[in-house]
Amino acid sequence: MKHEYDDSMHLHLDYFGDEYDVESIAYKRKHEDVWDVFFNFNVYGIQKDDVEMGTFMDEYAGYYVFSVHARDLSWEFGSAQFEEWILRNNILEKTLQK
Repeated sequence: MKHEYDDSMHLHLDYFGDEYDVESIAYKRKHEDVWDVFFNFNVYGIQKDDVEMGTFMDEYAGYYVFSVHARDLSWEFGSAQFEEWILRNNILEKTLQK
């Protein structure tokens, strides 16, 4: 997966849980109505062995985890999608098992 991203378009997506607050970053693809969401597992000490993930971007953003098809991505919608991904993949349970 090699996409070009619009340097002026990114959005921090949040999940506020009972015990953990986590963040991901969505980057807008150039010339497409798609935002790719990246999550840095290492920041939260999460074992990523059981999680389906894609390309590694960098030490800041982490790994590609999913895409949202939208021209303009709101924090509310993006964060709801991020929460769904967190819960579907039991991400916080992997943190608690450390």
